[in-house]
Parts: sequence; C-alpha cells; structure tokens
Amino acid sequence: MPITSRPDPTPPLRQAVDSLTGYAAHYSSVRLRLEKSQMDPRSGYGLITVTGAAFEGRVRDLAEAFKRLLPHVPVLLESARAGIEAMPPARHHPGWRLLLDDLAHAANQASRPVNITDGLGDRLWPYLQTWGERATLLRGLALQPQQPHTELFLSAQEEGPWTAYARSARLRGLLQPMESRYDAAGRQITVATALHPEDPDEEIVLVLAGDIDSPGMRVIGHYDSHDDAIAHLPPAVPPGVLYPAGPPAVRDTQAPSLADLTRDVAGARHSGDVAGAISYIAGHPIEGGHLGELTAFLDTCSAWASAMDTRAGHDLAARLRVLATQTRQLGHELRLVGDDMDAAVAVLPPYRTPAPRHLQAPAIPALTTTPLPATPLANALPAHRR
Repeated sequence: MPITSRPDPTPPLRQAVDSLTGYAAHYSSVRLRLEKSQMDPRSGYGLITVTGAAFEGRVRDLAEAFKRLLPHVPVLLESARAGIEAMPPARHHPGWRLLLDDLAHAANQASRPVNITDGLGDRLWPYLQTWGERATLLRGLALQPQQPHTELFLSAQEEGPWTAYARSARLRGLLQPMESRYDAAGRQITVATALHPEDPDEEIVLVLAGDIDSPGMRVIGHYDSHDDAIAHLPPAVPPGVLYPAGPPAVRDTQAPSLADLTRDVAGARHSGDVAGAISYIAGHPIEGGHLGELTAFLDTCSAWASAMDTRAGHDLAARLRVLATQTRQLGHELRLVGDDMDAAVAVLPPYRTPAPRHLQAPAIPALTTTPLPATPLANALPAHRR
C-alpha cells in the first residue's frame, strides 16, 4: 500500500546536497574549534576570551569551504522551493519560504568582495553561520518529491478495527513506538509495533496518523516488517526547532564543575569557604549530568557541618542530609523521565520554524476596531422610556 513515492534526486541535486552536507560538517568542526580556542585555563574556573587572530583564521577557513558550495546554491534553493510547492498547503510554508529567502540573501552577501576582503570575521561570519545552521532544513526541503503528494488510506472497513485494536494495545502498554515524523500535510506519523491480533506469537508493524494518545489517532497502514513499513511511509518534512530565534546564548564564563566545588569543600578550613560554594550552587545553573556530583557535594557539606561538633553544625548537617536525599530522588525521577522521553521517539512539529537571521519577517496586520453597522434587530428595538 504505497502512500507516495520518493524518486532518486537528479545528479546535479545529488552533487549539491553532498556539497551542502560537507559544508555543514565543516561548519560544525570550525565552530567546535572556535569554542575550544576561547577556553582560557588561567583561572580556576576558566575564563572565556575571544582571540581575534584565531577567529579570523577559522572564518577564512570556513569561507573557502563556502566557495565550494556557492555554485550549488541555485540548485538547492530552486529544488527546495519546488518541494514546498508540491506539498499540500500548511501553516509553516510561509516561514519556510522566508528562510529560503534568508539563505539566498546570506549567500549573496557572503559572495560580495567587500565582505570577503575587509573585516572578514565580523562581516562574513553571520552569513556562513546561517548556512551552517540551516543546512539540515534546506537539505530536507530540497530532497522533497517534486510531484504532488498523494495519499492512499485503508478502507473504512479496515481502518476502524485496526484503529480500535491500536488504541487498546496502547492502553495496555503493548504498542511500542519505533519512529516518528511529520508528513507534508503536517500530520504526525508514527511507526509502532504490536502483537498481531490474530496471532499473538507474531508482531505486526502499524503506521499511525496523529498523536498516538489522542482520540483522533488512526491506523493508516499495517505491515509484516519494519522495513516494509518504512518503504511505504510518506516523505518526512524537516522537523521544527525548540527556539525559533535561536538557542539561548552561552554564558561568558565557564562554570566550575560540581566535582571542583566538592573538592573545595573537602579542603576548606573555614565555614565561609563552604558557604561560598553553597551560594554558588544556589545561584547558578547546574551543568548537565551532575546530579550525582551534586549529591556527593551535599554529602560532603553535611560531613563538614557535622564535624563542626556544635549544635548549629549538627542542625546544618541534618538539613543537608535531607537535601541530599531529595537530589537522589530527583535523580531517580529524572532517569524515569529520560526513559519515557526516549520511548516517545518524537520530533518537534514543523510549524516551529526557525526565524530568519537577516531578513525581517512580515508584520502581522493589526486588528481593526471599526464599529459594526447596526443590525435590523437593533434598530427594531423600542426606545428606552424616559
């Protein structure tokens, strides 16, 4: 039951996509090296400094990679626009078209001689960054099928029983999602496995449309194998992003790790040193993956307070032990949430479109406040008696 076919890209498009993929990988490498070059270990907590010469050199290296991509830009943008036109109308299409315009603008600016020769880092980096960070979206749009998307559903007689079975299996924890994507119509498509309703010793692979936990979920296909189901899926469109305007900026200083702070407390000679470390933990975001270290930190602080051998010290130690118990529980809950998040196999919906970097999005028209004309009913009401 094919839902739509996806032809192989033409040789020019394949070459363009390969060039774009190579540029994106080069951009990621340059960005990582830039971030590492900014780390200065001169202080205990590591200051971040911007080294102009290193930055200029990295940008020049990336600019050479972009020159190799530049001849393929027209093919990529043209194919991406054609891919959007072949899709059913969706609310995220204007945002995608604006992003393609933004990429075209960035490519034009990056190829201007004035931006290549003067002030390379400050002038050129934003445009090279745009192409590096939007490469995945552009690749997904450029590889969309160039013919209208078609859909073939199960008959009503088939869909009803299969959907009822899938809902029952989900409620009993017997429906296991394996892959999720959004199709050109903006529907969430999920591939899941379940026991075959007629042979409990065999598995069946179901393709479901919509949120699998919502009343609107429907089974649109069933297959004997995962490979067969994947071959019949509608083409995936690029997923959305969490922060349309870009992720939050990285802090200007590198925070000390909890292991460093724990060692500071273990070597402290004065309660003020311990108080300073606790104040830092309370006032700064905790780096990822450090809950175990946080528990060790609290245990060490508790041991230090208890070693004061005073009434206040024992009270502080007890409070810190309670906090350590809570962090252990938090770690346990986070692991459970992580397992459930992994099992969800979800992607962000495509309407969470990234914002353009260089072009301004069109303003939303303001609501008008023009008074409505009087209705015949209003005119027919009797005047209020004086």
